[in-house]
Amino acid sequence: MLVGMRIFRTYARVYAADLDAVLTSLGTVTGEPVTTRFTMPNGLELAAIGQVLVVAGDERTLEPYKATSATLIVDDLDECQTRLDRAGAELVRGPQAVPTGRNLTARLPGGVQIEYVEWDEAQWERAGGRPA
Repeated sequence: MLVGMRIFRTYARVYAADLDAVLTSLGTVTGEPVTTRFTMPNGLELAAIGQVLVVAGDERTLEPYKATSATLIVDDLDECQTRLDRAGAELVRGPQAVPTGRNLTARLPGGVQIEYVEWDEAQWERAGGRPA
């Protein structure tokens, strides 16, 4: 029997030129705090607020990422990749190390593109602990 892959969180992704402006606006609207914020080596800034992942940078740097519609935090990235391969998904990026652990991006049959991330223990601590 195939047991389901555990998805801990799902983030809608939004893209912006000014991270601080978007975070201020979303914080005012939702009342949620920023739970994660970091800069990628390519200069992109990312921050999570509530269930929204804001990806900010200049238009040229953002362009390769804009086709990705969601970020899923999973329990096992290797198992996730096996399942994606079985489903006929196309690997777009990764797997690779990122500031929060490891990720990969895949395009599913039908055209949906999703980022999958396995958080490391340090990120789980920053996020308030791994769910039981």
